[in-house]
Amino acid sequence: MPRPTRKRVEPIRTEALLVRRVPVGEADLIITLFTEARGMMGAVARSARRTSKRFAGLEPMHLLRVSLEERAGSDLALLVEASIAKPRLHLTTALDRLEAAGRALRWIRGVAPPGTPEPGLFCTVNDLLDALDVAPPEGSVNAHLATAGLRMLGNIGFGLVLDRCVHCGKPCAPEATACLDAEAGGLVCRACGGARLVVRSALRARIEAAAAGDDAAILAEDAQVVVDLVEAALSAHAAPAR
Repeated sequence: MPRPTRKRVEPIRTEALLVRRVPVGEADLIITLFTEARGMMGAVARSARRTSKRFAGLEPMHLLRVSLEERAGSDLALLVEASIAKPRLHLTTALDRLEAAGRALRWIRGVAPPGTPEPGLFCTVNDLLDALDVAPPEGSVNAHLATAGLRMLGNIGFGLVLDRCVHCGKPCAPEATACLDAEAGGLVCRACGGARLVVRSALRARIEAAAAGDDAAILAEDAQVVVDLVEAALSAHAAPAR
């Protein structure tokens, strides 16, 4: 009786960002990739620390082109090869840009679901890394990060509600100062307990404009406040560390 032929599984070929790498054994790596085709994926890179021929540029920040084989019974795919699709060499030359990029990748790692394509999120983080690679003006690095963070919240369906109370739904006039609780998802009116952070109407308008697509809305003096808001909101929705 002829032996049944094993069906060949086509490898997954996709662009990706490296968000985590852990050395294993003498030469292997366990990596986490945020891929365009499958969202977050874990993979084994055999002998990646011994040879760079098949895994050129397997570093964070660059946009990679990877080939992966899924393995039956395992949560980890096998990384067949990796190459750089778009290098971001300038990004790594300045500590503030490098730190901003690293923070964004940590955000992505915390909120992107495994095995689920997130095209908006993939586009947002790559747009940020491209912007940081072009040597942004002095003082604007955090503004780029803040703007991208607001859009990440929108990409995952948790954009901040800035026109009404998230608890009772009471509208907030555009010109009014308001209490903002990022972990709750937006404004909290005083009748519902308010929040420690009070934002003026002008900042609220700039946050809304940035989330809607205005790259220049967030000012340098806004940036740290907005980054902290994004961090708090993303942390409230982050998955357990992987």
